[in-house]
Amino acid sequence: MIYFLHGTDTDKARAKAKELVAAMQKKKPDAAFFTVNGEVWVAAGIAQSGMVIDEYAGGQGLFENKFIVLVDRVGEDKELRESLAEKAELMAESDNIFIIVEGKLDKATTTKIEKLAEKTQEFEAEKAEAGAFFKKTDSSSGSGANIFALGDALGRRDKKQLWVLYRQFIDEGKAPEEIHGTLFWQAKSIALAARTKSAAESGLAPFVYSKSKAFAENYSDLELRKLLDDLISVSHDSRRGKHDLETALEILLLKI
Repeated sequence: MIYFLHGTDTDKARAKAKELVAAMQKKKPDAAFFTVNGEVWVAAGIAQSGMVIDEYAGGQGLFENKFIVLVDRVGEDKELRESLAEKAELMAESDNIFIIVEGKLDKATTTKIEKLAEKTQEFEAEKAEAGAFFKKTDSSSGSGANIFALGDALGRRDKKQLWVLYRQFIDEGKAPEEIHGTLFWQAKSIALAARTKSAAESGLAPFVYSKSKAFAENYSDLELRKLLDDLISVSHDSRRGKHDLETALEILLLKI
């Protein structure tokens, strides 16, 4: 399922996306949340195949929870825009929810996604300054690390690197819900790889399966179950107001 928010006023589009995510999380409290931007799209050499979208479109968490995936301005890059258009049908057919936020796209891409989207909303700025709405996020002052590095640190059980990356991403403004979604996806992938004999049996892409299978050597079955249970609990309890997700997630990671 696709919700398509686009136009020259990306600030309004992203604000609307934030509202949608909050509303969907309230309606689907078990749903894991992920953000896919250009950096994530090209991670691990997946620019051409869009494998990350394949994973999220076909993926489903343990305990039947769904995914909410925010696809954030991937179309700013021409090559990635073509890949986005190619993957639109897969996202539309998925049981998981994709919220696509884009600036002004070419007519062909816009038309294709609009035809496949459950809902579309266009946001036009009253006065658009040249280049103002297509400026990529400046990561020069950030950690320079990809969000997937956090999942890798979890897989390696590298507690120090896990905590350092977590604090860096938090300080750079990443939402705790997004970080939690990445960690849950990694833990789920490790658990699936641990209990299966092939990528086909697990339902994971071969690259993800092979890496997760190696990570599974660092955890016992009992530890994997506890990790998944803890990640689910910390998310549910934060939504019920029992604790702050940022703090509770940090405490959990320090116990890995």
